Amino acid sequence: MNRRRDLILCTLLCPALPAMAQTRPFRIYMILYRGETAVEKGFRDYLAQHKLPVELIVRNIAQDTQQIPKLVDEARSMNVDLIYTWGTPITLAVVGNYKERSAQQHVTDIPILFTMVSSPEASGLVISRNAPGRNFTGVVHVVPLEQQLGAIRAYLPLRRMAVIYNPAEINSRLNVNELHRAAAHDKFELIELAIPLDSHGKPIAATLPALVNEIARQKPDVLYLRPDTFIAANRKVFTAAALEARLPIFAATEVALRDGLALFGLVSRYENVGQLAGRKAEQILIEKRAPQDLPIDTLVRFSYVVNMTVAKKLDLYPPLKVANYAEIIH
Repeated sequence: MNRRRDLILCTLLCPALPAMAQTRPFRIYMILYRGETAVEKGFRDYLAQHKLPVELIVRNIAQDTQQIPKLVDEARSMNVDLIYTWGTPITLAVVGNYKERSAQQHVTDIPILFTMVSSPEASGLVISRNAPGRNFTGVVHVVPLEQQLGAIRAYLPLRRMAVIYNPAEINSRLNVNELHRAAAHDKFELIELAIPLDSHGKPIAATLPALVNEIARQKPDVLYLRPDTFIAANRKVFTAAALEARLPIFAATEVALRDGLALFGLVSRYENVGQLAGRKAEQILIEKRAPQDLPIDTLVRFSYVVNMTVAKKLDLYPPLKVANYAEIIH
């Protein structure tokens, strides 16, 4: 009788055994571009709220992608369970382009989870975000461009758009190419300026105010701030120069609105991006889902944000229809 009871108990408990077999916390190796952001706060919150047994190993490259090979070596030596990457440059350096990658240089044997990659297809990470087919998955934080253009037109006329970008960053070059296609299709003029590079191929931050003033003299309706990790890192100088030149900025990312002086934007909340990344980490580590079988996702809800302090200084208030649904910040 006791043997039969034990057999029944074993049958009931066996589905839980794989999770119980984990004798140490799962090690997540995080490679960050410019330190922790609200994305990582959302990620940490999700892990804590769901009581996932994880150990976070955080490395910040401080915008120096040359550090990545040694960090990849460290992650391998630590036998980590998951590598978390922030942004397109880091992710490409870790996993490689889908056409050109090597098992020696790039990680092919450890699951990868990326965040803050604006266009995984255009950057060469995958052919389709619905079926990555590689050892990673991730979260896209950028609202589709068509919806962003609609958000701009809801606030002001769009005849001439300006963009300043970092030519050393593949993500930024791809974004400008996408804008050119949109301008041709939607019949608006695109004015672009590339940030000058130094002798080491690095963008020169000191040139940003002069570039903004040069753009302002061409009188665009809006200065478009697409995802650009360099400009994001220098957002306060960049957005202050635009405000001084009375040039409204539409931001495609939240940080330029909440920690900068952009006027308005249609954005994904960073903490929500991190929460979604946390869910994907749970699927990989706890549910044992293969990352290549998990689609690359974006949020289903976005926030239309207006910085009213900037609106007052520019004397450019949101139309009533926008004010009725926008999130107003000061």
